[in-house]
Formats: sequence, C-alpha cells, structure tokens
Amino acid sequence: MPLERSTSSREVYHRIRSAPRLDAREFVIGYDAREFLIDHGSRFEQMAELPFEAFVPDGEIPWHRVWYFKRGDQMVWHRTTRIDKLTHLLRSGEEPKPSAEEVAAGTTRGFTSLPGWRFDAGAGAWVEAPASTPLTSLERLTVVTYNVLFDLYDAEWLATERRTLAMLALLRDTGADVIALQEVTPPFLRALLAEAWVREHYWLSEGPGAATVTPYGQVLLSRIPFTALSQRAFSRDKRIIAARLAVDGTPLWVTTQHLTSNRTPEGGAVRASEIETLIQWVRSLDEEDEASSPDVVLAGDFNFDFWSPEDRTFVEANITDAWDALHPRDGEGKTHDPTRNALAARTSRSGRPQRLDRVLVSSPSERLVPEAIALLGEAPLEGPPAPSGDALYLSDHFGVRCVLRRGDALQPEEDTPAPARPRGDTTSLAYDTALVLIPDEPLWEPIQALRRKYDSNFAQWMPHIPLLHPFYPEEHFGEVEAWLVEALRDVKPFDVSLGQYDAFEHGSSVTVWLQPYAQPQGALEALHAKLERALPGCDEQSRLSPKGYTPHLTVGQFPVSRAADVNMSMQRLNGELWHPLDFTVREVCIVRRQGDNPFEVVRRVPLGGTKPRKRSAPKWGRSSPEDEEALLRSALVAHGFETGPATRRARAEAVRQLQGLCARVGAELHPYGAYVLGTDGPDSDVDVVAIGPSHLSREDFAHALLDELPPQDELSARNSCFLADATHPRVKLTLGDVRFEVSYANRPAGVAPCDPAELLALHSDGLDTPGFLALLGVADTRLLLETVARVEGGPERFRELLRAVKAWAKARGIHSHALGYPGDPSWAVMAAWAFTRAPRERAGSVVSLLAFFFETFAAWPWPQPVALTPETAGDRPDGTRELVPVMAPALPARNTVRDMTRSTFRVLREELARARDLVEQARARKTPEAWDALFEPLDITREFPAWLEFTLLGIWLGDFPPFEEWMRGHLSTLLHALEGDGRIFVRPHELPDDSPSLRIGLDVGAAGSPWELVLKPDSFVEQAMERFIATFDERPYTWYGSIRWELHTRSTLSRPGT
Repeated sequence: MPLERSTSSREVYHRIRSAPRLDAREFVIGYDAREFLIDHGSRFEQMAELPFEAFVPDGEIPWHRVWYFKRGDQMVWHRTTRIDKLTHLLRSGEEPKPSAEEVAAGTTRGFTSLPGWRFDAGAGAWVEAPASTPLTSLERLTVVTYNVLFDLYDAEWLATERRTLAMLALLRDTGADVIALQEVTPPFLRALLAEAWVREHYWLSEGPGAATVTPYGQVLLSRIPFTALSQRAFSRDKRIIAARLAVDGTPLWVTTQHLTSNRTPEGGAVRASEIETLIQWVRSLDEEDEASSPDVVLAGDFNFDFWSPEDRTFVEANITDAWDALHPRDGEGKTHDPTRNALAARTSRSGRPQRLDRVLVSSPSERLVPEAIALLGEAPLEGPPAPSGDALYLSDHFGVRCVLRRGDALQPEEDTPAPARPRGDTTSLAYDTALVLIPDEPLWEPIQALRRKYDSNFAQWMPHIPLLHPFYPEEHFGEVEAWLVEALRDVKPFDVSLGQYDAFEHGSSVTVWLQPYAQPQGALEALHAKLERALPGCDEQSRLSPKGYTPHLTVGQFPVSRAADVNMSMQRLNGELWHPLDFTVREVCIVRRQGDNPFEVVRRVPLGGTKPRKRSAPKWGRSSPEDEEALLRSALVAHGFETGPATRRARAEAVRQLQGLCARVGAELHPYGAYVLGTDGPDSDVDVVAIGPSHLSREDFAHALLDELPPQDELSARNSCFLADATHPRVKLTLGDVRFEVSYANRPAGVAPCDPAELLALHSDGLDTPGFLALLGVADTRLLLETVARVEGGPERFRELLRAVKAWAKARGIHSHALGYPGDPSWAVMAAWAFTRAPRERAGSVVSLLAFFFETFAAWPWPQPVALTPETAGDRPDGTRELVPVMAPALPARNTVRDMTRSTFRVLREELARARDLVEQARARKTPEAWDALFEPLDITREFPAWLEFTLLGIWLGDFPPFEEWMRGHLSTLLHALEGDGRIFVRPHELPDDSPSLRIGLDVGAAGSPWELVLKPDSFVEQAMERFIATFDERPYTWYGSIRWELHTRSTLSRPGT
C-alpha cells in the first residue's frame, strides 16, 4: 500500500501565509540551527526558533532544515513525528451556512446571527437579550467610533490600565447613541461590562463569553435595542458586526468593522475583498426591503486613507463619507497621526498622517444626513508620561464622533428648471466646482515645488486664488456664466504679485499661504465683492471668516505642534528664499472636478470684455504614454534625480581633465559604469580605470596622479587620497564638483598599449587581481550596452528606465553594496534583463517598462539567477549559494550582489512589492502626487521602534576616506552579528552623502520584547556593538578618529558608546 504523501514545510509555510483566517504573527518556526549557526560563528543549541514573520523563504535557512511550526504552545506541523494539524485549523475557520431564520433576519451573504446582550439588574448579570419589538422615535443619531489599541504586542510601552480607565470615561461623556469599538480585548471588554453607565443604558453585541473579541475584535454598544444582530467573519480578528436598531419608520442598520491593513503585501487585495462584501451586503438590504430602502451607518477602522482607490469604491456605491460631506476635501480629520500622537508613531510604518477611521452613510432617499463631526482624544492624558517617556494618548488612533440628522425622505421634483438668475439659492451649491483665479502657467514651478512637499491637496487643485467656493453645479454653468460676463464687463484687468507668506490657524493645523498684492490696491477684494453681489448665495469665502474674504494661495498645511517651526520657516522664506511672482489677472475661471480626477478649467470669463486666452488642459489630466512619462519625469526632477545639461557638460569636462592628468603620468583613462551608461546622477562618483605600463606600479601611479592635481579647497582635499589597503585599491579624488574613483591596471611586460577588451582577452593571465577586476568593469559596461542596443528603443530608452529604477532605489535607501543591497551594477543588470525581455506591448514606453520591471522582480523566484546570457547563468565555480544572484554581463561568472543578509533580502522583496503597487496606483490616478509616492524617502526614525546611529568623529582630512572605507568594508560583519539572534530584523540606511552618519533600524516585531533584545543594558544588540567596536580598535593601521554609536528609540536616547 503506497504511503500517503506528507505536506512539505514549503507548503505549510505558504498555506499559513495565504490563509485569511490565520494570523501569521502567532506562529514560530523551529529549525535545525547547527550548520546555519556554525557558518556565522555563533554558539547556540542544535534547535532554534524563529518568528514566522522573520523567516525568509528560499533564504539562508533551507526548507529541509525547517523542523516544525507552532502556534503558541500547539504543535501544528512536525517533520519527524508527522503531526499535521494545519488542515484542521483551516477547516475549523470555515463559516457555517446560514439557517432559514438567519436569512429572514437579514443575515444573508455569509452573515450569521449573534445574540444581543443587556444587563439584568435583578439577576446582577449580563444576559442574552431577545430581539426588541417596541420602536423608538429618533430625530438624531450620535455615533462614536474608536480603535482602542490592543496590548497584545509591546504591552510594556502602552500603559493599558491607565488608557482603559480614561477611554471609558471619554466614551461615557460622549453621550453617544451608538459606540463602535475596534481592537477590543477580553480584559477591555470586562472593564466595559463593569461600568455602571454601560449597564444602565446600553445593549451590547458581546457578553462575558468574549467569543468575538478573543484575542481581539469589535464591539457595538447601542442605547437603542437591537431588532437583529449578526456578524460576517473575514478572519479570526476581522469581521463586520451589524445591528438593526429598533426605530420607527425607515429601517436603520449600524455596523462596525475593522478592515485589513497594509502590513502584509497582500493586505490591499484582502481589504478590497472585504469592502466588496460590505457593499454587497448594503445592497442586499435594499433588495430585501422593496417597500423602503434602509439607512445604513458604517462606523469603524477602514485602514485606508483619504483619496485611496477604496475611497472611490464607496463613492461609486453612493455611500457618503460624513467627514467629506461636512468638510469637503479639507485634508483634515487624520485619525492616525504619527506627527502628533506618540502611540501612532510607535505603530506606524509609513510615518504619514492618515484618515483611517470613518463614519459612512448609505441613505438613498437622503433621510439620514451628516450634521456634525469631530475627532476625539486628540489631547494626551494628564499625569505621568508613557513608559517610553512620551506623552500618553488614549490610543494610537483618534476617535470620531458624528451626529446624523434623521428626517423625512426627499420627494423628487419633476423637471426642476435651472434658476433664471441664481441669486441666494444655496441648496444646489457643490464642492466639486469653484470660481478661481489661476496664475500664468510659466509661474507655476516654484509654487508647485512648495505645494508638492507641503500641500495635502496638491494632486486635486492647480495653483489658485479662491473666489467663490462652493459654487453652482455644472448644469447651471450656462446661466451662471452669462451673469458673470455681465458683472465683470466694467472690471479692468489688474496686476497681482504673490509676495510674503501668511497663515490661517485651525483647531489642529496651520495653513500657510502666499499673500496676493493687487495693483491698484484692493482690486482683488473689489472683484470678490462684485462676484458675491452677482451670485449672493456663494458667500462661504467671506461668511465663515470673521475677517471676511481674504485673498490667498495655499502652499501647505502643518500640525499645530509645529506652529512655531512654521513661523520661523515663514520668516526665513520671506527674507531669503521666496521671490515675488507677478502676473496680470485677465479672467476668472470656473473649475470642476469629476470623481477623483484633478480640478480642471471648463469655462473662462474675461474681465472688461477682453477675450479669454486659449490654454492647454492640465498635463496630469491626460492618459497617453507621453503624458505618463511627463509625470514620471516631473517626479524625478522634483526629487533631484535628473541631471541637467549643464551638469552633464561639467562632468564630461571633468573626465576630459582627468584624462589629461593621467596622460601626463603615462596612463590612459577609460570610464565605465553609470557615467558611460548615461545614468549617473549629479552627485554620483565617476568610475574609471587607468591603464599604465608595466614599470609604473599602482602606488607610484597614485602618488604621481595626486601630485598632478590642481590646488584644491578643503573639501576636495578631504576626498583626494590613495586607498592602498582597500579591498579594491583605488585613488579617490575630486575635480571641481565631480568625484572620481580611479582604479589602476598595468600592462604585463612587453605588451603595447591596447584596448581594454584586447588586454583582457589576450593578457589576463599577466594582470594582478585588482587590475583584472577593474578591466572587467569596462567589459561589463560595454557588453550591457551592446545587449540593450539590440532591442527596439535602444540605449536611450534603457537609460530612462535605469534612471527611474536607481532614483527609486536611492530614495528608499536600497542602493548600496556595502549595506547589503544591490548597487549600481546590479540594478543595471536587472533593468537590462527587464528591458530586453519585456513583451512588445509592455516595451512601448518607459512607464510600461518600469511597471514590468517591478512586476517581474517583485515575484522573482530567488535564488534563481538574473543573467543576461546563458553562460553567466550557471552555478558559481566555487559552488556557493547566494540569496540574490545578479550576474555580471561578462565572463567569468560573478555575482554583483555582495553581502546580502536575511534582513536586507527581506527589505529588497518588500520594497519591490511596494513599488509594484505604487506604480500601478500612479498609472491609475495619473497625478503628480501619486508618482511622488514612489520616490518618497525612507525615514528610519518613523518606521522603526529603535535604531542605531553611527557618526565618524574627529577625523583628520587625510584620514577620512580610509576611515570611511573601513566602516563600509566591515558593515556586513556587523549586520550578520546583529542578526545572530534570529528574532532581530535590521535595516541599514545611509544618510545623505554629506553626512558622516549611518542608521540601522532595529525591530523585533511580535517576536519578543524590545527591552530584552535591544534596549536594556548588556542586551544582545549592545554586545554585538561592543564586539564591532573592538574590531575597529584592533585594526592594524592608525587613523585619528573614532566611531560614536547611539541607540535610539522614538522617544529616548539609550546607551551611547564610542
């Protein structure tokens, strides 16, 4: 009888990773550590455990050494005992089919019934409450939603007991009719059920058994009895809790949900499925009640931000965001804000403020209308700080309190005509239309440079001075334009100068704007007054401000906590950086917005009878390949990654100057690498190899070349020296503003000057190793160019692709061999592979190629080699197996990725997946902001709970380059040492080129306590650092300087050392 095939460790891993009902963070992997740990020189027991999240598939730990998977204390799968409980775990999470009674109660489409709970004062206990039949009359419904922050991880930093008491007091004081809570744990639920105000006034979706909140989940509280209660479980922790409230008239449903976040690569896809389920359920309610379309309130943590694709999904389903309805596109209402809330800074990965928590309303007949909305819990708690030393907040989220007005259904009117003269009618005003002044487009760039960095509405609005907003909807534009023409007939064109900065202060932020000065003085205010007289209903710009109408051009928003910084910045900008921009106002523009597209000009009304000028549509409103490339190129320029013609000419001149210096010492110069490929940046080094005669040694050449250099300033002198002891000996020097790395090869005796290719082909046996490797750099560059030249589009299109790839890699801090990431040669090979193998339909534009690049390598089956030729794709001659083999173009076979570690491999895969998703979003949204997100720089201090920072101190100018070289050469040793404890994840990250500092992000995730592993005295990290410093102290040569290292957290500085 044949044996049944057992499940492999690879299958188990991927089934856990992909199962929506399992939380991968609960699992650990046991593996045979003997060979792995001997390789890295560590001393551990034979078996070791690793958090599931820290394991890298096809990485340093091969599948055959994975011994078991555990979930808590439960053994889920074991290689030798043949335990395999994973199938049972997956099956146990399947949903039972709904009964007929559940279908009748509105629990279709995967929803199952739940009991409601009410406190029985007589029995002194919480009991299941039957569905209520008496109906409550309701004119207003107050809803509160709050993610209360569980303490399943990092509990020692969260002061949960203090937060829970304060949270319960705040919830009591809101007086809400409905309270929707997320991340409720059994201890929080027990505290909630013990509160007198809860026992006296509220029905709950969960009782003492805590079935839906173990280990955490959602809870609904309602002052109004439930007539039906159900849930739709997406996973163990993610579900929809839905309740029908006992109110008279139209049925009213309220839900709370906690949708999946982006913490895993598949998070967005899972959330999209959850949203589709939620919307289909709302539609099903309408189908089941033909007599009266129900009103539905969706309150909870949706885990997507303002203007994300999911936002549009709800708009298309006619589900209204209450914040949007009351504060249209104001960029406020951020409920998860790491810039203001220290707990949010601890849990955030992106460091960006986001509006994740929402109250959404579906009311087809507009019976249920948002009336007021505000954030809760924005101030820190009084008393001592959090254990981290920061101010303690109720949660990492702010709450939302929303008041909804409930009235009669609006009756449709037949053939409602547009008003003959739209005076005083505000009922039809729209926030997706406006009347504005727009500066001349040639003046936009300096304005857009500021807005791109600071204005949250950059992607939605062109630079503009608002006149009337909100404005009439598009169906009235014909009548409105006629009245504007009449009103503006006697208004003459006038000049405006955009001068100094000023600011509006709001409750939680400051808006900075440019002051428009008109000539003649007061012309702008007079224009606005005339427009308001013509259209008196459009008076919000003057009515809502105690100062009346204030002409302004917004350039950014800042948190209140940075108000002082904003004032200082404005003073500095006013005095030094901003130069007034002048233009002539000849017309006013009616603009409109459709869906999530940017505002666009649809009508122009001239002043004083002048003819409106014809202008092109906004560049980002189009969708052709040329305009996609224009958006990409604009983002590269905005982030400083494009090299202008003047810079290129200066670099070419510096190369010619160095060629002359080398000729004077008897050598010929051959550039290679990024300079020859045409993808070098304005600040990148130029790689060159000098070839000299046999009698000119490397050391003699170096000193002779340095002696030939013209007089230099202090900075150039600091960067000019011979690195004789480096792994690859070379001369570092600076000519003008251009830095060079000069390698050297001398021809064997009797060999006449010849091309590098001939020298390699005929005389490689006579070359020393450094010279041979330097000449291979020239060969690699030439072969790569020959390869891409055979493809349609040729080297020029390849250059554009590689520039974009390198710009992204540098922005995200993953462009450095020394730090364990791919460097210039590796990214060039990967780009060439994608360029030469892209399908014809994907090769027509740089943007299509860029999308293909990220799609390809986000899913690349490492350790399969990336190679341009079959000859270089084979096994390494020395038999080694590497995580990321990216093979050099020329023979012999060489991997261009050196010193990659478990952590940097994980970083690379995560960043490639992130880039793939962002490019897809940018192509869909077609806005500059969407492309900017691709090149958003990494900030270690926001994305990691702790980090090491190294600074080079007290270096003599002549000692700095060798000192820096030592640091770079030994970083991989430090990274492997830090990874010696498999629970620690590291992310090395270089600061800007002119900074002598380096940061390494540290994270333990759910694997253990940061205090034990990282922060406490004599921790594993501190021991690794002491060994690294000891290695520096034992170096065989002397430089005058030191390494200062500091261990930081988001709130404190801990354990400095030198």
